[in-house]
Amino acid sequence: MHSVSQEMRAFSPLPSLPFQLGYDLFIGAIDSKTAKIVLELGEPDYYGTPKPVLQWGQMYSFIRDKNVTAEPYRWDEDSRLQACVALSRLVHPTSVSLRYAGRIRYNSDSSISDISPAYIKGVGVDTFLDSAPKRDWLTEADAIRLRNLLPNLYSSAVPERVSRALWFHEYAVRTYYVELRWTLIATGLEALVHTDRHGSTRQFKVRVSQLAKENGIPGMGVSEAEIAYLHRSTVAHGQRLEQLSDSDKRLYNAMETTLRLTILRALEDHSFTSVFTDSEEIRRRWPL
Repeated sequence: MHSVSQEMRAFSPLPSLPFQLGYDLFIGAIDSKTAKIVLELGEPDYYGTPKPVLQWGQMYSFIRDKNVTAEPYRWDEDSRLQACVALSRLVHPTSVSLRYAGRIRYNSDSSISDISPAYIKGVGVDTFLDSAPKRDWLTEADAIRLRNLLPNLYSSAVPERVSRALWFHEYAVRTYYVELRWTLIATGLEALVHTDRHGSTRQFKVRVSQLAKENGIPGMGVSEAEIAYLHRSTVAHGQRLEQLSDSDKRLYNAMETTLRLTILRALEDHSFTSVFTDSEEIRRRWPL
């Protein structure tokens, strides 16, 4: 936050902390001593040499407050906190990650009992943005939008296509290598618009280009979407994706943005959401 101008900080202030997101979720700030312990837990340990001094601190934290009957040695077993972070990335992409996730247990007098790192398996703990963001934090308006999104995610009205696309997007941003990211983002888009066994390339290039147009995203016309799908097929078939050109990087950015904004709209606009409940609705909305 300190790397941007004072004007940017003034124009895009942080949420008022603590900011309640749900009955057990909020954006807040834990005390500095505890935050330092949690941050250090996320860094490699060293034997025989001094541990480097942290050069950063806490801006804010995503916090889940679990009751006293919660399983003490299980962390976010239903992925509710992780889902909250994934949704925040739809509202505004940030580098927030699970690198410094941890569990803090308190005694009855509010003193700290113990602190331990989250035991995370099967997913990346770091986040990689496609380009350096001008603003790497959520604002008050973003937090309000996120709060409104959370109940929608757990609604029975959310089609499976949208839910799958959300997690393909989240797995992609937790992945460093572009070959994997490209395939995951393309698969997320296919989860939304693929309806028929044959003609996969045509379905992708025609429907994804229409999605991009609906969301006002430039650089993703039919020809660009076809190139994006050809790159996806190159990697999916075990071939090497050559060094990305500037145009390829712009194409990837457009593809990822199309997926992100489509999922966001599908979670906010119920009439748009309903399109993804049935393949025939998709065929009518985005004909080939």
